[in-house]
Amino acid sequence: MLAELQRQLSDIYQVGRAYDVRDYVITDPMLAKLLGGGAMLTNTDETLLVSQDDEGLALSLFFDADMLDRLESSNPLGRLRAELLDDFWKVLEGISHFNCVVWKASQDRSVSLLELELQGEIDKFVSTMLLALGQADTDLLNGMHGWLFNNVRFHEELDDEQLSRYRSANDYAARFCHRLRQRLIDDARHAMSELRQFYRLQLPEKISHIHAQAWA
Repeated sequence: MLAELQRQLSDIYQVGRAYDVRDYVITDPMLAKLLGGGAMLTNTDETLLVSQDDEGLALSLFFDADMLDRLESSNPLGRLRAELLDDFWKVLEGISHFNCVVWKASQDRSVSLLELELQGEIDKFVSTMLLALGQADTDLLNGMHGWLFNNVRFHEELDDEQLSRYRSANDYAARFCHRLRQRLIDDARHAMSELRQFYRLQLPEKISHIHAQAWA
């Protein structure tokens, strides 16, 4: 499942897949906390752990083992039910973060935490939307935007700065995806072209694009 989801996101943005995300996944929470150096939130099911020094970039992607088992046994790629969405979106978000950091590093470009969160929200929406279209799931298509962006819950341990960042990412992504939804249904090829161009923009340009297009 992880390989298929990574391949889908990589294909959407045509960025290649130089590193297999499965090689960087860890499920031991004690190891994740150790690697995170105290920055990892408690009771979290997904966290991308990043360390950078003069020798390069080190990545690990923590997923809760029980969450992965639930998804693997339920086969969401065959049929994505509403009760699987929370787990499914956490896994998608982790893979999105991993892909984005790796691609930015390959381009010798930095990425901010806000950009990671914004792209993660968009990737969750787009990937789920394409899956719902493929499964002809009308209920999921109609309810997904509200479930993802309106019913959002934030981790109780977030400080004010973190909470502001997550809320901003949610708001920008909600507005972008509101207009994108119908374009994916009516003209997927054009929507994919826009997504690929958007992915390659720097964060200020992404925000400007949302203001110009999604708020028009």
